[in-house]
Amino acid sequence: MTTGNPSANMSQRAILQYLSLTDWKLAHRLPVPAGEMMLSRLISQGWIEIQGKDHNTVVRLTVAGLKATRSKVK
Repeated sequence: MTTGNPSANMSQRAILQYLSLTDWKLAHRLPVPAGEMMLSRLISQGWIEIQGKDHNTVVRLTVAGLKATRSKVK
């Protein structure tokens, strides 16, 4: 589902670096405030997976997200 742009901006990178490939983390505890729009962009890039709803929403890094953390900052 990647759009072909492998670079993450600073806010996206902060979130991706906080996440793990194996552990799910609560979305409302991310190091950068991440609203629905930002999470939607990260999902559309294929960088995160998401489960749950409202205050129980959890997110996890994907392999593509791990690669994005190692790319140049835009």
